[in-house]
Amino acid sequence: MTLTERHAGSASAGDGWLFSRQPRAAWVWVMAIVTGTYLLVECGFNSRLLDVVGGMPDKHAVEAIEVRGRLISGAAVALVLWPFLLRRGVHRGWHPLRTAAALLAISVPAIALTYHAERELVDAIVERSSPEQRYLAVNLLTVQNALVAGGVELANLPLTREQLAAPDGKTFLAVFPLLAYSTRNLEEKIREQKAHMLRSVTDRAYGGLDKNYNRFLASREELIKRYNEDYLVGCDKYNAALSGIGARQQRAWRDYTARLARRGLSPERVPPAYWRRVRDDVRANGVPVPKGWDPGDRGAFDDAIERKVRTSAMEEFHAAVARHFDGQRLAPNLDKRGFFSHPLVQDDWRRKLQYADTGVRLPIDLPSDREAPRFFERAVYEKVLDWHVQDKLKKHSAPVATFADDGRHQELGMDSMRAMVVPPVALAFSIMGALVHLIKLALFVVQLAFGRGFTYGLAKGAFVTGSSLALLGVFHFVPTSQIPHQPLYDYFEQRGAMLGGEGTPTLGGRAMVFYARSVIQVQPVAYPLFEAVRVHVLRGHDFGYRPTTIADDSHD
Repeated sequence: MTLTERHAGSASAGDGWLFSRQPRAAWVWVMAIVTGTYLLVECGFNSRLLDVVGGMPDKHAVEAIEVRGRLISGAAVALVLWPFLLRRGVHRGWHPLRTAAALLAISVPAIALTYHAERELVDAIVERSSPEQRYLAVNLLTVQNALVAGGVELANLPLTREQLAAPDGKTFLAVFPLLAYSTRNLEEKIREQKAHMLRSVTDRAYGGLDKNYNRFLASREELIKRYNEDYLVGCDKYNAALSGIGARQQRAWRDYTARLARRGLSPERVPPAYWRRVRDDVRANGVPVPKGWDPGDRGAFDDAIERKVRTSAMEEFHAAVARHFDGQRLAPNLDKRGFFSHPLVQDDWRRKLQYADTGVRLPIDLPSDREAPRFFERAVYEKVLDWHVQDKLKKHSAPVATFADDGRHQELGMDSMRAMVVPPVALAFSIMGALVHLIKLALFVVQLAFGRGFTYGLAKGAFVTGSSLALLGVFHFVPTSQIPHQPLYDYFEQRGAMLGGEGTPTLGGRAMVFYARSVIQVQPVAYPLFEAVRVHVLRGHDFGYRPTTIADDSHD
């Protein structure tokens, strides 16, 4: 139906200028179905995004969820353009294939441009950040992760692990760095607790004592098995080869003298003119005598055989052992204690347990089963955590200047800025995309059910945008969560409204704290539904995020 036809229909039917009769056309069905499908994906992604924030994500997890978020946002933008093309195709009588090609032609650039725009937004924030902002981001993420790990409590904002694992708690974690960004003297407030926070974060990242102890026991048993079944077997073959050196020397000398006898010679009676020919013959028969060897020198002859046998036996031993010990060249005939304390074995063992750089000595001898866990904790695990805490403290308490471009900690600072910015940005785009298309879907359903809709596209666009913001704003005032009603949260809002400055609140700061409170209070309602969609409709799709610990990344 053309715009002129709609006006004529509206006038004849007594329709108003804002709403008019709209056709229940096939393209409306297409848009309703596609929009509904998009909403399912967006809802599932939104719930998974909160899981990412609540799981102490590493750099790779942040990048993975960021990429998928951009693609989904791009699809949302593309869907905004589809009705225009679909109506145009109907009006001009396009073949369905031409319509599909046109949709593809407009969707690919829309997705690409949106993807690029979101990436540029985050990159611009990260790359233009100051050394002070990067240093602050590093320490804010430490506090955020310590909250997840249960290693810190916020005064006047008591949150248990269970509360932080709830939808509003996860959302609070997502926006926490933004809220706390304007906190006065953050470094002074966390300095004394920083080591404790880093320790709890590292412990959580490793999966805890019990998990590490069980993995240690499993790796120890496997190493004992490899020692008995692989290393000692290789040693037996090596020693067997060496034990046959004497017999091989006797046999080789006997064969040598027999060859000389057939020529009427003996080792002591070879003319000097024939020495070179005799040496070549001896070497050709497998005895690598040295240059200038005297044909009558039995000692040098036996030494050459012994060197050859030892070299060959050692090469075979190393080849056999290397197959079972990741290419390590261990010496033969080590006893159990010597084997397990060998630097190569210790290095390989630490690497498999993800303790590579800690230098901790892994014990093979353990006390009783009752005392062994505590022994492991004291002798190994606490030392691993101590090493990581000291290593991280050097970075997290380094001079601010080292976080500048080309500074020693530039990469750490920029990664922390990205980890601080990506979750709230992705959450904002995800929620707005879901709300916009939820309103659009409702309008498509109304059009299909009642044959009525907005007369003008601009009016419809304004209504969809305004309704989405209004719906989000409703949750700003609906107390579905107790988190925004705590004294410390009020402080965060007062400081956050200044957006890192001093004095009066800024428009950007007010928008940020309004958004933060709204999304925290919308999630107790939205998350259960969104997670149900992800689990049951999307069959548990993880959007590239699989919660792991450092220990899970090892390869036993």
